[in-house]
Amino acid sequence: MAQTLVERLAAAALSALVAIVAGWAIKKTWTLVTGNEPPNPEDPEVPARQAVTWFLASGVGVGVAQLLFHRSVAKRRAFGRPVHG
Repeated sequence: MAQTLVERLAAAALSALVAIVAGWAIKKTWTLVTGNEPPNPEDPEVPARQAVTWFLASGVGVGVAQLLFHRSVAKRRAFGRPVHG
């Protein structure tokens, strides 16, 4: 099924929004669970274990959100529904 330019742009914009919202939610969850702001993995004073834990949590969290979004878009397309509506 051919995609129009508008559909591709809408999917890209929504995908970026999903990543931003997922990142925000992961930061808030980290703060709620640990009581601290997320660490800066590049800071040499941050323990390696904490930096790796944050890296994995944020990477997996955003990755899962993106995966679920793209699967949702694929299902909508399979049933002929527009991505943006």
